[in-house]
Amino acid sequence: MSPLATEIYKTLRRRLRASHLSITYGALAAEVSKKIPTHARSRKLHAALTELTTACRAQALPCLPAMVWSASTRRPSAGYYKVAHSRSRSELAAIMAWEREYNRVVAGAAAFPAVLA
Repeated sequence: MSPLATEIYKTLRRRLRASHLSITYGALAAEVSKKIPTHARSRKLHAALTELTTACRAQALPCLPAMVWSASTRRPSAGYYKVAHSRSRSELAAIMAWEREYNRVVAGAAAFPAVLA
């Protein structure tokens, strides 16, 4: 994974284990910017989240980026659904798939390894 995707993974895993079960794109960007400068609307940030989604799927883990939300909608952005739930046939189906995924992330907090290859 890219250094930014790795830093996002570490940040999300650490927050999840501390029972901080969600984070906005802005707060995530601010947190990872301490090590790798980025912005909430940066293509690099969203590409790294896509990379992390793919890595979670490859490891048969819940999609950790499900806990990253837009502050205004309290749900992930459209890009998340395109990657994580591309088979959903409607917006409602995608939202329901995300809700299930988010619950799997929370329930499986201990399953995320220290390093995601």
